[in-house]
Amino acid sequence: MHHTHGTQEDTGQIRALWAEMARGWAAGDAALFAANFTADCDFTTVRGDKPAGRDGIEAGHAALFDGPYAGTVLDARVVAVRFLGPDLATVEAESTVSTPDGKPLTTTHALAVVERAPERPWLIRAFHNMIPAPGPAQRARDEEPAPDAATVRPKLRHLAIVARDPEQLARFYASVFAMELFHRDPDGSCFLSDGYVSLALIKHRLDGDTPVGMNHFGFHITDTTATSEALTAAGTPKPAERFTNRPFAEYRAMDPEGNWFDLSEHGFGGPRPPSGSDNGG
Repeated sequence: MHHTHGTQEDTGQIRALWAEMARGWAAGDAALFAANFTADCDFTTVRGDKPAGRDGIEAGHAALFDGPYAGTVLDARVVAVRFLGPDLATVEAESTVSTPDGKPLTTTHALAVVERAPERPWLIRAFHNMIPAPGPAQRARDEEPAPDAATVRPKLRHLAIVARDPEQLARFYASVFAMELFHRDPDGSCFLSDGYVSLALIKHRLDGDTPVGMNHFGFHITDTTATSEALTAAGTPKPAERFTNRPFAEYRAMDPEGNWFDLSEHGFGGPRPPSGSDNGG
């Protein structure tokens, strides 16, 4: 008979799920990673995507392992296990993805529901992943009143520079202007924020023809459809959806002189300004 609050053995078996995920990640084995979830797992990614069960989780992570996170390492840490009954528990976990030499790329926080399963001692039934915004300014986020979408104008919130050495440039902006580094891409690109505007320092590819320097900018908008209609009415091409693993802009557009800019409803990441400060209206 199982104890209502779970046994030490149960806790160890639940923690082993995250160890197995880390092992599958390190091996680039999406099937091994996905084997820790139920066939119909309700999984939500940091972008809000919901792959269809275990098969969807495996397919999505296979694309990551073959693409932007090839060769990376997952450090998965179970923070707390709370038993809701003999066969059900919630799990809080933190994970950090790092390059093979140990440089952290991104840290996520997850809340999961695990259940006792016929085929294995425990499996993950539901999993909600998120990237917490760093810095003390984030604590004021929920205190800010919701803006009126009908009266809020689009805001210039993103700048992107192609850089030969993003790390060195990130250190410069962090030390001189106190900007906060909140994300790294596997290729070395760095993303900083001052609480209002995010600055992307994109790694220059020696074999590419993209010049160094200013590359594009981005607007935080409230209605993609309305903005798209306004752009096409102004004679510019319809914004194109961006197929990217970065959790930032959803669409790329162009002005009448060919300058690129991004459009995003959910924003460009990074810490937010303190509550009550001037946000540019």
